[in-house]
Amino acid sequence: MTHMAGRPSAASLEIRRLAEVERDRLGHPYLGDEHLLLGVLAHGANPAAVILHERGLDLATARTQVARIVAESGPLARDDAALLREFGVDVARMRRQLESTFGTLAVHDAARRVRRRPWWRGRAQHNPLCGPLYLIKRAQLIACTTAGERREEEIRAEHLLYGVLRVARDPLGCGLGRRGRRDAARLGLRVGAAHPVWLLLTGQGIDPDRLGEDLLASLTAT
Repeated sequence: MTHMAGRPSAASLEIRRLAEVERDRLGHPYLGDEHLLLGVLAHGANPAAVILHERGLDLATARTQVARIVAESGPLARDDAALLREFGVDVARMRRQLESTFGTLAVHDAARRVRRRPWWRGRAQHNPLCGPLYLIKRAQLIACTTAGERREEEIRAEHLLYGVLRVARDPLGCGLGRRGRRDAARLGLRVGAAHPVWLLLTGQGIDPDRLGEDLLASLTAT
């Protein structure tokens, strides 16, 4: 039976928040592993960021390269939430208000049911209240199982970065279901193309596999 870590550390929660900030800064309509890597670097005070810095990757360089790599992959759809903000509608604030009144699970379930309503006609749509398309779930799962296998009580920054590196070995969108592939294509993402994190690291002369080994070694040493 696979062991799972108990809870995310304070650092990993902050990294997840910073990943959203980086996504918003870049104007991307999805939350991807490259944003999670940027979140690790933006957090700064964690061993995973130190390992990246030691290999010559800093936040400014990573931001520039991620923006370039994603732009070169083709035009992306507008971020619905960003578009609504231009008309004075803050979707994130609206969701927080709804969650404070009805509860997080109730809002999530309502948004899911609205999205699935036309599914029988084959035209299920993503709505801004659901948030951006999340492409970081697989990396988060790997981080959780890696921490659990090592009997770690918390998911730390090193586990998150290791999950990102594992996912980056495969083409972008590997493991997505039919709906996920359709949503990715709607946003302009090229499912099956080289993973942005892989392109970023190898373009900076960093071996992702070796980096992953070093991360596991650092976890063993602590």
